[in-house]
Amino acid sequence: MFKKLRFTIIWILAIALLVSFAGCSGNGSDEDENRPSSSSNPVPEDLAGNITISAYKNYENDNDLFMFVQTYALQYPSVDVQIDAEYSYDEYFATLDERIARGETGDVVLISSEQLPEYVENGWILDLSSDAEGIIDYTSTSFDRLYPSEEYMKAAYDASLYEGRMYMCPVEYLNQVVILNLDLLEAAGIEDPVPPDNWTWDDLYEYAQKLSESGVETPVLMNYTDYAIWGAFARGFGGALYNDVSFADKTTELNFTDPDVIEGLKYLADRFLRTGYAANKTTAEVTSEELSQYGIIVADHSDVVRWQEALSQDSENGGFEWEFAHFPGFEGADGTVYKSIGVKTLGFAVINHEVIDALNGGNTDIDKTEEEIQEEIEARENTEKNAKALALYAMVEDASIAYCGELGYKVPALKSANTMKFWREFPVSGKNTSVFSLYSDYDYPAVLTSFMTWSASGEIRDSIAEIFETYAENTELMYIDDLLQEIQDAANAS
Repeated sequence: MFKKLRFTIIWILAIALLVSFAGCSGNGSDEDENRPSSSSNPVPEDLAGNITISAYKNYENDNDLFMFVQTYALQYPSVDVQIDAEYSYDEYFATLDERIARGETGDVVLISSEQLPEYVENGWILDLSSDAEGIIDYTSTSFDRLYPSEEYMKAAYDASLYEGRMYMCPVEYLNQVVILNLDLLEAAGIEDPVPPDNWTWDDLYEYAQKLSESGVETPVLMNYTDYAIWGAFARGFGGALYNDVSFADKTTELNFTDPDVIEGLKYLADRFLRTGYAANKTTAEVTSEELSQYGIIVADHSDVVRWQEALSQDSENGGFEWEFAHFPGFEGADGTVYKSIGVKTLGFAVINHEVIDALNGGNTDIDKTEEEIQEEIEARENTEKNAKALALYAMVEDASIAYCGELGYKVPALKSANTMKFWREFPVSGKNTSVFSLYSDYDYPAVLTSFMTWSASGEIRDSIAEIFETYAENTELMYIDDLLQEIQDAANAS
């Protein structure tokens, strides 16, 4: 059920007006590109109407989305916002495709970077590119202009794009990290199992060997068929997965036969798949009750939320001792450890009601007067304007903080919010949650559509999974090269 939120309290309006219309003293610098050029303070556009925002909830009485909407209402008090947040994380994303197609979501919808390309291809969401550039932060005393490429961590911003255009405003940053089961590692004879930040895949492989020798059936849990994982290996030795990208003339060519790409993927297959060290399960398939059987777990923050019950219990109450570790890398010839860390992103997108309505048999203009048709067009355009303003308001620091909440259930994608520590005590205090804010130049958007079309990415995703299965099961195969060549040839020919 939607909860209607009305923000028309007079004192809030009075404060907003005082802030908006207060005179500027002194001379502003014209050299500051992020500051509006007007000599007087700018004021927000007078938006009005009714819109709905859809997202998930982490727990009963989760009010993070409410707080985000409240920050928006301070700037746009004449826009009434309804909140649609009845589903858990897994339920929300599992049903989102069909709910959008049936027109059962809000005007603003939380989506993942994995869903974005399909939604764009279907025409379900609107292009935010022009609206996102240079929006004014009215909460700033200097009324700074905000630019997505500057405000967000690069991997999050890149994940919000498809064919060079921006279709969502990032809010959550889901980079890969490691959870170590200290009980199993210590039982395997590993003293001081928490590694330094610059540990390597060789180090992790040695941990897996010792865990296996100690009787742990499947030492490692990681989504190795996901580009967030296998991409890290393919890129880990300096390989280039594709040649220069040009969406304009579609000249992208896969480069899976780059020797460094082959070396990285073969490293993954030989050490973790053929040995049976990596579980043939995804993190989403593992319950809190099953988590303790793995010694090394490679996951992102959404998995931590899913497993919070197990991770919140101490050993005296049926839990296990654990700690976070940074995602490992590969050591170069110069001794430097190079990391390549896959990042998925969640963000707010705006529904294209014209397309969705037509999909559901709406927009039939028969028997409508021109005046009625024009009124519908104007109403839809007004809704889109209000919805875009709400989605893009996530670029404002106060709004990002409000959305992510104080309990640590979400990791901010906005740089300025991520630097704060208000979210770093989840799921329990005292853990190394710095692993979720690396600011690494080597973070990459863990979506294949960052360099190829949606249809092509689906073929690659399925083919990679088949290659790993074939190579792992047929130990007489000495090389993975021919299998990769087949993928490359098929993709480049399409």
